[in-house]
Amino acid sequence: MIAARAILFGLDRRVIVGAVRVVVAEGDAPKIIMFDGEPFLQMPVPPAWDAKAVLAYGQERPYRADDGLLEVAS
Repeated sequence: MIAARAILFGLDRRVIVGAVRVVVAEGDAPKIIMFDGEPFLQMPVPPAWDAKAVLAYGQERPYRADDGLLEVAS
């Protein structure tokens, strides 16, 4: 197990929303991070960054269908 830094990007993938520490067990990073009630999914690390030192996650809109509301993942 190791601790890694995960950078969380907003919906446009250009603005950093936050950074969190995650525990990576057996080389498998979490596929989703919930932060402030919002889902963030794994994404490729920006090219100029060291992919071994940091993980990248992008904010997603969840698939949801309520009365009068339909959301889709972007």
